[in-house]
Amino acid sequence: MKVLVISMEVWQDRAGGGNVLSNIFAGQDFEFAQIYCSPGEPKNNYCHKYFQITDSMVMKSFLRHKPVGRAFETSKTNGEEKAEKPNKKFYSFFRRHRLEIFLRAKDNAWCMSNWKTKELENFVKEFDPDVIFAPCYGSKFMLKLTRHVCSLLNKKAISYISDDLYTLRQFRLAPSFWLGRFAIRHQVRKTFPHYSLVYTMTDEQKAQCEKDFKANMKILRKSNSFGDVQRRKEDLSKPIRIIYAGGTYLNRSKILVRIAKALRDINKDEVRAELHIYTQCEITKRDLKALNDGINSFVHEPVSQYELKEIYSNSDIALHVESFDLKNRLTVRMSFSTKIVDCLSSGCAVMAICDKKQAGFKYLLKNDAAICVSDLRKLKSTISDLVSNPDKIQKYAANAKKCLIENHDTNRNKEMISADFNTAAKGRETI
Repeated sequence: MKVLVISMEVWQDRAGGGNVLSNIFAGQDFEFAQIYCSPGEPKNNYCHKYFQITDSMVMKSFLRHKPVGRAFETSKTNGEEKAEKPNKKFYSFFRRHRLEIFLRAKDNAWCMSNWKTKELENFVKEFDPDVIFAPCYGSKFMLKLTRHVCSLLNKKAISYISDDLYTLRQFRLAPSFWLGRFAIRHQVRKTFPHYSLVYTMTDEQKAQCEKDFKANMKILRKSNSFGDVQRRKEDLSKPIRIIYAGGTYLNRSKILVRIAKALRDINKDEVRAELHIYTQCEITKRDLKALNDGINSFVHEPVSQYELKEIYSNSDIALHVESFDLKNRLTVRMSFSTKIVDCLSSGCAVMAICDKKQAGFKYLLKNDAAICVSDLRKLKSTISDLVSNPDKIQKYAANAKKCLIENHDTNRNKEMISADFNTAAKGRETI
């Protein structure tokens, strides 16, 4: 079966959205091609044919009237050199300043560029996929790109949605946000009829999309992140090692600072627990001072998925956190972070610190798979209790493993995806 993937991120199976793609398609006997809209070189064992679109190509389209995008194959000699690599200074600016006006301006620039090229059409039609797989993003350009490819092939796509892109249950004061929100709503509504099936990770979002779009929805949660069930440590570390591996944006850094402050009190007489943070995000000087004191908490360079597996195997508690402020609570209320599955796969006990209405938190609470904290006033006492009662850490490590085996089985996901893609290929549903 030939599958065309349309995604925002480069397919690198050790990080980010590329890791999610590898997790979804692990073990499938598919032939892949990918259209992706970011800089960087693909690094995976699944796909060799690519069409890349980047910010710099879009800018050149305006300045030099050049068409957007390039096709290349990594299987050919020096093929990887044809992929455009990221400009670190340029992208670090946008990671630091995630202002709505920048995001909307970038999306509009992409939409107005010369992107509907003959080269893109040739790439799509020459590959002639049996199935299109196109995750649903909060980007006008990505949604327009999906519709364009579906129209070129006269086929519907299978999609995957992980964020609330449509409802008005958001809190923002900036008019630019609401202008962008209504524009995205319009594009999402236009695009959903082009999907024959949509996967999501939460029951809440499944119900919402069925209500809003009458869509054909299924639950697909990320399977075991590390390919096997991590062995649980027999003895806990001294001091207890608490690990956070993820982003610090959306005010998650504030929760980590609260944890670091709690540890300073707990460790006043003796270092009983340490927080170790691994993140790709830049941390402000103020937060870094609180999070990297060298005694209670430490900030490390980001690591690959394979390195993270080893780090987890020598740790005791894996952290999942979400912000408590109203703006970000509403942003992630229906989301199920893929980091939850990383934590469940870690062999550690899982500690989730989130608003009680957050979908991922409710899932962990329902399955008794994590030490759940929804009131920050109880954070210090909860950590102190765990340090004083290590049997609870071992208990929740066992609970996490049980939840992983029962609800995130790799073979079950593989069978469902295979069946769904075969049904889509045989049906060849047209738009």
